[in-house]
Amino acid sequence: MAKPSSPPPPPPHWIEKYNLADAKVIMTVARLWSGDPYKGVDVTIRALPQIALAFPNVKYLVVGRGDDQPRLAQLAQDLGVGDRVIFAGFVAATDLCDHYNLADIYVMPSQEGFGIVYLEAMACGKPVLSGDSDGSSDPLQDGKLGWQVPHRDPRAVETACIEMLKGEQIRTQGHWLREQALAIFDKPAFGDRLRNLVTN
Repeated sequence: MAKPSSPPPPPPHWIEKYNLADAKVIMTVARLWSGDPYKGVDVTIRALPQIALAFPNVKYLVVGRGDDQPRLAQLAQDLGVGDRVIFAGFVAATDLCDHYNLADIYVMPSQEGFGIVYLEAMACGKPVLSGDSDGSSDPLQDGKLGWQVPHRDPRAVETACIEMLKGEQIRTQGHWLREQALAIFDKPAFGDRLRNLVTN
């Protein structure tokens, strides 16, 4: 397989739109539906005050829309981090890679059947945090490629995010992460795995 190239930097107009210049950016892509609260956006917001003590320039970019946004926005206000949480709303698929590239880390401490967004983030070279009791263990290779934490534990999310933002581990190195993710999950690699399962 050819060596994967690094994703391009995000266009400056997105940085300006969300006021992210010089910010450390945590990102989540999720549907914000009150009947489907397991994505963990509220947990990440609860972790944000302590993360901000370690990284005063941190911001949280939430991509997605739904009827739970007012509650989440109020929670951020109540915790004193309303100015740090940016609700981007719906983002077209053609612009999604640009949004991943705005982020320093991708965080979704949720319960997922598989979690394709984790693969999208890793393919863009972004360190990833997921829950630890769901299907995300496959894309994260049981923690080899990312952080897995109890999905309703803000303290665990806080600790992991600070560690991720420090960027001291191999799992935070974008080119390595992208290379590993594509080696395991791109179409040729997936086809090889399927053939091995069928023939062995």
